[in-house]
Amino acid sequence: MAVCSQDLTPLRQTDEDLRREQQRQIFFMESLPGLVFHIYRDNTIRYANRYFRKLFGSPKGQPCNELLKCNGSDCSICPPKDAMDNDKALEKDWTAPNGRTFHVQYSPMTDSSGERMVMALGIDITARKEAEDALLKARDELEDRVRQRTKELQRANSQLRAKSINLVKAKKRADAAAQAKSKFLANMSHEVRTPLNAIIGMTELAIGSGNDEDRREYLDNVLEASTSLLSVLNDILDFSKIEAQKLSLESLDFDPRKVVGSALDMYRPTAEEKGLELFCEVDEDVPATLRGDPSRLRQILLNLLGNAIKFTAKGSVGIRAENADPEDHRHILRFSVTDTGIGIPEDKQQAIFESFLQADDSVTRKHGGTGLGLAISRLLVDLMDGQMTISSREGEGSTFAFTAAFDKASGEEVCHDEEPLPELPKLNILLADDNRLNRQLAATVLKERGHDITSAENGQEVLDLLRAAKFDLVLMDVQMPVMDGVSATRAIRTPGSGVLDPNIPVVAITAHALKGDRERFLETGMNAYVSKPIRVNDLVRAIASAYFGREGREASARKVLAGEEQTFDRETALSLLDGRVELLSMMDGIFLRDTPKDLSALEGALDSGDLETAKRHAHSIKGSSRTVGAVKAGSIAEQLEYQCGKGEKQAAFDSFASLKAEVETALKLIGAEQDGLQGGEDEDNSGG
Repeated sequence: MAVCSQDLTPLRQTDEDLRREQQRQIFFMESLPGLVFHIYRDNTIRYANRYFRKLFGSPKGQPCNELLKCNGSDCSICPPKDAMDNDKALEKDWTAPNGRTFHVQYSPMTDSSGERMVMALGIDITARKEAEDALLKARDELEDRVRQRTKELQRANSQLRAKSINLVKAKKRADAAAQAKSKFLANMSHEVRTPLNAIIGMTELAIGSGNDEDRREYLDNVLEASTSLLSVLNDILDFSKIEAQKLSLESLDFDPRKVVGSALDMYRPTAEEKGLELFCEVDEDVPATLRGDPSRLRQILLNLLGNAIKFTAKGSVGIRAENADPEDHRHILRFSVTDTGIGIPEDKQQAIFESFLQADDSVTRKHGGTGLGLAISRLLVDLMDGQMTISSREGEGSTFAFTAAFDKASGEEVCHDEEPLPELPKLNILLADDNRLNRQLAATVLKERGHDITSAENGQEVLDLLRAAKFDLVLMDVQMPVMDGVSATRAIRTPGSGVLDPNIPVVAITAHALKGDRERFLETGMNAYVSKPIRVNDLVRAIASAYFGREGREASARKVLAGEEQTFDRETALSLLDGRVELLSMMDGIFLRDTPKDLSALEGALDSGDLETAKRHAHSIKGSSRTVGAVKAGSIAEQLEYQCGKGEKQAAFDSFASLKAEVETALKLIGAEQDGLQGGEDEDNSGG
């Protein structure tokens, strides 16, 4: 019997080594901090390590798409299948349903039983992926900010470029305006100095001449030069009024035909001297009466006519008026002034309407003028809701046309260009003006008309004279030293001021001539207003308006101190306290206690030259005096307060003497009343 034997020890040792190696591999895969799983051709996962099971559970032969919760059932594009079909390793980033992201390596191989499968090894890269995503997001945000900032910088650059262009344009305009104003000032200097030179020179000749006929000729020249100078100043004033929006149009019924005719009549002598033909055409459908501002319409026509005649050497100048566009509630008229003069170059036709500019601004220019006439005319046309146009060819003449809107006539009496001067009785007039020549002029004019004139140089003198004598009317300059005309008028109207007639008519005389000035002066208590330079007829009309309007004032204003100086008004003081006698008595006590202290402090402040402190104590005395009815003391205190505010130390000293006397009188009177009341109370108490 043959026995075969084989030593299996090495084989068993090999199997044992394989088993141990498999265990080591399994232990290694189980301990890996990543995914390890085997996918077979039937799409089942037959092995998965602990990390996988912790995330997805045990495979238990489940299809991989169910276990891994794939979004679709199509496995043709699955990376493990692709690796198995092509027998090549693949790497892919895969995001699990739980949101974790893994970098997975798919390796095709054969298992121990010889079956093909794919082993997947996945490393968790979620943190790295989030960091990458954050980095990408930050990069995108940075790029977006860069793009936004770039746009902002481009926009800012465009704005700066636009501003630079605008600044260059503004500088050019400013340079042009400065140059125009310089030329205007040079021209204005010429226009002002020329008549001034004539006025001074002709006046000197008139003074030195012994021939009455020569003297009359010189004075006629002075008057002509003065009128020319006044025209220049009026142009400047009108332009300032309009630009400051302080000029308003009047609303009067007027005849447009008379306005056109009067404008032509003004320049007829000049036109005849130059041999020019003047003509006027007014269409029949132009209404006989309109409502508007005839004086400003005439001013526009005079400006245009004056220019037309000035720049026309031969031929004709004329005005045409037509009804341009009648509306329901107003009429639109079109006026045109045509000449056969030198014409205006096309490049200058718009410039001549600008302020301070003229078509010819050279020093050799032939024709004078301020260069404001057309600018003023166009602004006035704008106020009349119209437009001004020009049609001109150089060497062939010009036509200036404008439209203006007027209301329909109200049916009132149509205004006349020159109303007859009112008849005045002989008046005793107090004339206040700090300028000697102005006083002499006004006094001469009024004396020639039979009036008696007394002169004063400031408001304080006016008050003193009105306290000493009665006058029929005051001509009050607004700007004067010591006390101005406005303050003096307020003092005159204050009850207890001491003037014999607080209701005396006051006519303001002032160089202030802007919109609102008249109303401002009338609100202070003045009754009429006339602006400088004074025209005799305007002055007479203002005096008549104030004097004859006196009877129409309220009776209460007429009764105050009518010819009698009133020092105390206890009834008014009591009425201001609603008739409460006990409250007036309390105020009396405070007056007796505090006023002597204020008076003493006021005197000390005046002595030391501290006018600010003196003003404060004068204000205190004014209020307390009026509260207890010491109206005269209150008025003097107000006057002293004003003088301290103006720094008029000597005038304040002079007023203090009167104030001290009035306050002491008031203290005695009120003290006596208080003593009487106290005595009565004592008797009542003793009788009880």
